[in-house]
Amino acid sequence: MALLYTGIDREGNLRKGKVDIQDKATAYKVLLAQGIKPISIEEEKKFWHKEIIKRKPSEDELSFTLLQLSLLLSSGLNLNKALEVLSKQVDNKTIMSALNSVRESIERGEAIYYAFKKTEVFPDFLVEMLRIAERGENLEEIFRMAGEFLQRMSQVRSKVISSLTYPAFVIMLSFISVIVVIKFVVPKIASVLVSFGKDLPLATKILLFVSKIVSYFFYLLPALLVVLLFSRGVVSKEKLDMIFLKVPIFGKVSYLFNLSRFAGSLRMSLLSGIPLVKALTLSRGSITNHYLRKRLEGIEEELSKGMSLSEVLRKTGVFPTLFINLISSGEKGGQLDRMLFLIEEFYDRQAMRVISFWIRFAEPISMLIIGVLVAFIVLSVILPITELSTGIRR
Repeated sequence: MALLYTGIDREGNLRKGKVDIQDKATAYKVLLAQGIKPISIEEEKKFWHKEIIKRKPSEDELSFTLLQLSLLLSSGLNLNKALEVLSKQVDNKTIMSALNSVRESIERGEAIYYAFKKTEVFPDFLVEMLRIAERGENLEEIFRMAGEFLQRMSQVRSKVISSLTYPAFVIMLSFISVIVVIKFVVPKIASVLVSFGKDLPLATKILLFVSKIVSYFFYLLPALLVVLLFSRGVVSKEKLDMIFLKVPIFGKVSYLFNLSRFAGSLRMSLLSGIPLVKALTLSRGSITNHYLRKRLEGIEEELSKGMSLSEVLRKTGVFPTLFINLISSGEKGGQLDRMLFLIEEFYDRQAMRVISFWIRFAEPISMLIIGVLVAFIVLSVILPITELSTGIRR
């Protein structure tokens, strides 16, 4: 548990901060060595509700932070000053706290990579890139590369979300409207018709039957949610993600984006000087599908035995032939980073092409289905009303 302190520095300014030391006596000595005379040292209190509400910074926010840090360093500021200036500019409180923590850790003489790692905010590949630059050389280039990579990942995610938002919104509202009509409107109209002693048409009976099923579903929904929550402990994430990959459209898009993300992360790690074995470990961590990540476990050991990267990836059985062939060509021609860039671009475009293709059909098909359902509902209501009005006239 960290300790919060309040103290006076050499210039007589009031200083507040946090030290990652559990013993108050040790913390007191460390602060004195830094030129801060402690007034109070207390344990940091953590509240469970704050931990739940606490939002992890997005890739876009981290990207902007790292690119700004690179710009400040390239302008001539040292790392400590750049962190101090940047911490006063960022809006995200989590990032602000992380930057202050990094600055304080570096002032205590800790390694740069360890200072960033302790925050648990910045990605692992950045930590490894900083570990390689042990003397703090070329930091602006490292932050720039990491920021641009996160920016690219954020842009891809934004494209997907923006492409799917409108059709998903239209489909969701349409189905909600149909469910509301079936659940609340149709039963009331049917009860009025039955009170007149008229036998309901077949279409109306079918609609009432569906209405009952929808009612049962609403009653069983809490139980289904409970079962779903407990099933996570019974069914592994790898099994669920394997099933998800087989889901039409969504599974394919997820698979393509994971291939692109893996290639992009591997390329960026290699360009920053990280050894291939360590780069593979970091790239595997960038994969969001647990089944694919599980299948890639142990590839570092196979690579250490002398096998080529293309052979190691082929043995996993999860990479397409084109992916393997491009990796093999890159290895033979000494252009692995270029081939990884081509792979990243190709599978990004493939995923967006699949999304664009189905979006063009999803909206008209969904509207057609909703239209048929609405027509059936209207017909089911109008038919008995027509029969009733005919009987009254007679």
